Amino acid sequence: MKKIISLLVTFFLAVPALSMAASCPGKGLVQDAVKRIFRRDIKVVKIKPSQIPGLCQAQVKLQGQNRLLYTDSKGKFLVTGQIFRIADGVNITRETIHDLNRFTAADLDALKGLTAFTVGDKGPVVYFVTDPQCPYCKKAEAILIPMAEQGELQVRVLLFPLPFHKGAKQECISIICDNKGIEGLRDRYKSDNQCEAGKKKVKATLDFLHKKGISGTPTYIFPDGRYHSGVLRKDSLEKRLGLNQSTSKTNN
Repeated sequence: MKKIISLLVTFFLAVPALSMAASCPGKGLVQDAVKRIFRRDIKVVKIKPSQIPGLCQAQVKLQGQNRLLYTDSKGKFLVTGQIFRIADGVNITRETIHDLNRFTAADLDALKGLTAFTVGDKGPVVYFVTDPQCPYCKKAEAILIPMAEQGELQVRVLLFPLPFHKGAKQECISIICDNKGIEGLRDRYKSDNQCEAGKKKVKATLDFLHKKGISGTPTYIFPDGRYHSGVLRKDSLEKRLGLNQSTSKTNN
């Protein structure tokens, strides 16, 4: 979406006085506008008022992914970009997109077959999307893996080589083919063993997660189907998983 959409208008400057109870334009009107502006196969799924008074949220689907555009009450402007809530710094655009692309029970079941290896056998399951060359993933692993080894949770690793990391795809395939697990991931293991099973699993992982809107690492996928991209601190993980502090301290 970032590659095909640029900021068309600074909406808040162009339309300084918005109605606090503005209605939203029809889906057909917005669909025509999107087709005329972007000239791509982007389907408008739903239009509804956003959290910003006077601004409407357009849920669109592009290449299987749910994304967001914004428009005014009359459908005269299209706005792209991120909206942040100043009070707590939350990126409400990203949070909404994550919710729209939330993993279903069937999706979570499909992830079992894409898992490269698992660390831990107790507690709630967290799917961890990682790239062996990603420096931020190493920071995330330094928090997440010890929690799994101490029995606080289970980590199912999904290998997701980023295209700009030279050799990462081969490393991921080697880790799977030679069954190197967490040590292979930590050490950036690589061999000439590029077995078909490894190739198929890495490709299937990339294809599936891209369709769900995931494009970066590290990403955590939680039991409720929500996901988060970027490093999470231990207390944030505990909060999301419902792990109380006393339990964590006991396990430590």
